[in-house]
Amino acid sequence: MQKRMLAMGLLAVTVAVAAFAVAAYATDFAVIVHPSNNVRAMTLAELSKIFKGKSVQWPSGRNITLVLREPNQPAMKFVIEKVMGVGIEEGKAALTDASRKSTSSVVFVPGDEDVVKAVEASPGALGVVDVYKITGGVKVIRIDDKQPFDPGYALKGH
Repeated sequence: MQKRMLAMGLLAVTVAVAAFAVAAYATDFAVIVHPSNNVRAMTLAELSKIFKGKSVQWPSGRNITLVLREPNQPAMKFVIEKVMGVGIEEGKAALTDASRKSTSSVVFVPGDEDVVKAVEASPGALGVVDVYKITGGVKVIRIDDKQPFDPGYALKGH
C-alpha cells in the first residue's frame, strides 16, 4: 500500500512538472523597447542579427543592449531556438560569448519583470518577455508586421 501511494505521489509530481514545462513553452512572447525608441517593427531576421551580435546599433545610432531572462530558464529555450535558428546550447554560447561585449552587450536577469524594468530604464535596450508582463513603461514592436496574438506571430509559443 505504501509503495502504491509513493508511486502515485511520484506520478502526480511528474505530471505537475510536465504541465509546468508545457506552460512555459505555451507562452506568447513580446519584443519590447524603450518608449523613446523610434523603431516600431522589425523582421525576425533582423531580431536574429541582434541576438547574434551582428546588428549592434539602432537606426538612431544608439547602441543596442539585449536584455533577456537567464538562458538556462525553460522559456528561453523556445526564444533562442526560434529567434536564432540554432539549438539551445549553441544559442547560449553565442549570447554569452565574451567577445561580443565589445560590440553588443547582453544583460541576463532573473525574470520578465526584471527585463521590463531594465528596458524601461535604458533607451537602447531591447527585451523579450511574456506578453502578460508588459507594462505601460515599454513599447511592443511588431515582428514580421505582426503583434503578439496575431495569427502567424513568430514568437507564439506552442
